[in-house]
Amino acid sequence: MSLATLHDTICALSTPPGKSAIAVMRLTGADAIKIAAKNISDPEKLFISRGGDSIYTNIIDGRKNHIDDVIITVFRAPHSYTGEDLVEIHSHGSTLIIDLLQNLLTSGGARLAEAGEFSRRAYMHGKISLQELELLSLRIDASSEKSLSKAETLIAKKYERLKEIYESLIALLAQVNAQIDFGESDNVHIEGLEEQVRNIRSQLELLLEQASNKTANKGYYSIALTGPPNVGKSSLFNALLKYERSIVSDIPGTTRDYLEAFIILDGYRIKLIDTAGLREAQEEIESRGIALGKSATEEADLTFGITSPESRSTTALQGEVLVHNKRDLDNFTQDLSVSAKTSEGLSRLIDFLRTKLNQFDAQYSGYSISQSERSLIAQVFSIFDLILSSDDITLLAEDIRKASEIIASLLGYNVGADSLDHIFLKMCIGK
Repeated sequence: MSLATLHDTICALSTPPGKSAIAVMRLTGADAIKIAAKNISDPEKLFISRGGDSIYTNIIDGRKNHIDDVIITVFRAPHSYTGEDLVEIHSHGSTLIIDLLQNLLTSGGARLAEAGEFSRRAYMHGKISLQELELLSLRIDASSEKSLSKAETLIAKKYERLKEIYESLIALLAQVNAQIDFGESDNVHIEGLEEQVRNIRSQLELLLEQASNKTANKGYYSIALTGPPNVGKSSLFNALLKYERSIVSDIPGTTRDYLEAFIILDGYRIKLIDTAGLREAQEEIESRGIALGKSATEEADLTFGITSPESRSTTALQGEVLVHNKRDLDNFTQDLSVSAKTSEGLSRLIDFLRTKLNQFDAQYSGYSISQSERSLIAQVFSIFDLILSSDDITLLAEDIRKASEIIASLLGYNVGADSLDHIFLKMCIGK
């Protein structure tokens, strides 16, 4: 994103799209107040607002037609989230009103915001630090109460470790500079140089190991139900939901596409996926449904392989947990055996799921490191190799300075655009 683009006035819906009681539209930029004023019946109220005031008024179109009654809050620069003039328009949550309002604002000179652009501007204007931004992103995407409560601690530890690494490099650079300034020869002799560099490298390696393997926490854990036709995947899907979401039938191939629905368990948000029965497809639509189901299964955090009396197997596929359904028909009680029809064994299955979710949450580090950030750390490792093999004290000082500058960028002191994109692009449009 160019600096010229950052000078635009932008707008975005900050509440979730769709029908709701209230919707909040945001504008930020030098012309935010002027553009908002074009579309209300009494624009002088906005111009004389000192900032922080809420104004009751009417949204009108270019022909003075009444669109909606709204409450507008004005925030004057620099006392706003973005550090710019910022306007929040609270309207009714009709999709029609939202669309009309957005069209009025873009016609008046604003452009639609990109993902995370409000927060990017807050960062660029010094209103929020890189550490606070990453914490904000985690709060938005937290999949459970537990991950939410520990996010702040985990992010603080990440930046604390980076600061320790940075300070160690600065201290090492000071030692080298002292040798240059006061040493009696050009021979490099820094007490404990190799040990210091290896210790710093170990700290960086540990940081990478503890970072989340996923580029972002989705905000939920996904569980796919898979297996041949007629094993009761849809029945179990409905039983876990506690309502009928998926059609149940004895006819093979009833589920031709995968279905998704969410449940909450112990504060965890879970996406259940009911996939099409795995078999030789009878026609193209079923074949496409099976392929989509396989794709969804590959991306799931946990896969339940469902069996029935006609397809009992005690050998799970890689990454799969067997769930033996229809135990009421053959009294099968091995491992996780259930009856979606009678609810037998369902509580044990839920207990197993609860344990797995706790394990997932324990493994969740609370932060991620982007590919661009990993590339920067790889550059530091390469510099460390040069430092350990250098016999020129001037080059040694330059290499340590380069390494410290890279770590400084990871701390947000001089951060690159790619690293910023890793955080901002994960955010919703209106944040």
